[in-house]
Amino acid sequence: MADSKAVQAFLQRHGLDGTGTDPVPELEKLLKEMDEAYHGKDRSVKMIPCYIEKYRTPKQETQVTVVDIGGTNVRSAVVTMGADGSCLIEDRRSFPRPGGSEPMSTARFFDEIAQGMRGQLNTEKLGICFSLATIPQPDKDAVIVAGGKQIRIHDMLGKKVGASFREAALRTGAGSAGAVAVVNDTVAATLGGASFHGKDDFAEDIGFIYGTGVNICYAEPDGMLVNTEAGAYSGFPAGDLDDAYDSTLIDPGLDRFEKMVSGGYQGGLARTIMAAAAREGFLTGKAFENNKEWENLESRDISAFCNAPSGGGRIARACAAAADREFLLTLFSALTNRSARLCGIALTAAMIRSLGGTDPCAVSRTLPRFHITAEGSTYQKQHGFAERLDVELKALATQKYGFHYTIEVVPDAVLRGIAAACLG
Repeated sequence: MADSKAVQAFLQRHGLDGTGTDPVPELEKLLKEMDEAYHGKDRSVKMIPCYIEKYRTPKQETQVTVVDIGGTNVRSAVVTMGADGSCLIEDRRSFPRPGGSEPMSTARFFDEIAQGMRGQLNTEKLGICFSLATIPQPDKDAVIVAGGKQIRIHDMLGKKVGASFREAALRTGAGSAGAVAVVNDTVAATLGGASFHGKDDFAEDIGFIYGTGVNICYAEPDGMLVNTEAGAYSGFPAGDLDDAYDSTLIDPGLDRFEKMVSGGYQGGLARTIMAAAAREGFLTGKAFENNKEWENLESRDISAFCNAPSGGGRIARACAAAADREFLLTLFSALTNRSARLCGIALTAAMIRSLGGTDPCAVSRTLPRFHITAEGSTYQKQHGFAERLDVELKALATQKYGFHYTIEVVPDAVLRGIAAACLG
């Protein structure tokens, strides 16, 4: 049997015990950096204004063509937003995102997407959700500023997403793209959640992405939506094994919050921690050394093990003894608790910012109920995360500061939100 005190000492020694993080000073530290970044200082968290205001029900029925250009696939549809708050999504399509198998130009990239949407491009408005890093522009377009996600486009930097798509639609004869609004998935989730609950005064809306990465969007008191790029925040306390894992990646020092909690990094971080645990005698050599079950470990493998530690999953098969299973269950629970605590701090910070505050004790006490739209497979599938996040939010946002909230997964939040971005 695993010695629980020894396991706890291992977690504390390596900075992995999330319960050891005091949320109040961490919240104050994050709020300070958010405020500095919002006022133009170069900080790890970015606080990007989107030039799109929070959702309001349209005064008349509006039809919008929407396209979600993701890391793997392109999704498109025609969305009709009604004056009664209704949302009808029709002509759904999905096809592989170009630019993965061979390098191509920006023009060809958007040509192929426009051709896949032939017949949909006959509305007056077009909404685009783009997966790469962009800087929003006052005309609601966005300039591409970084690559990634294995998209191999050699001349993309500095190009406008909406303008490039509009040119491609005309060039290929696929149709005529009207007024364009470009958003990222976090902004779309915020707007999609607001359109779903359908009442303009229901709550302040927050978008929370917890999937491959982590991010948060909220509206400033003047109504301007802000993409925080929360995953880039570097101020949360990390352990030596977080640092060791980070040093193996192509971008050490960047996106530290994301690397500590999100689905895209959980497998690699867990493997780094387990290697240290094996060296320190917490995993048997048979369970870890030269075991191919640990190669390319993913977050879904961890959740499968937590759901069935004696089942047939990769991690369960690799465990040589009951003590291995007990240690890993304790480890994965600790990592989930840490992720929930840090995400709870970041979401509470967004609540405070939306009320115009940098000091949680100084914001208006006439408080709305916050509506948090959660989007991302890791939020929905990580064993115990959603429940633990609720515990953390109740302790910090509700019991400490008196905020109330609803957090939910909204059907088609991103497609809804892309359309809503075009309404203003």
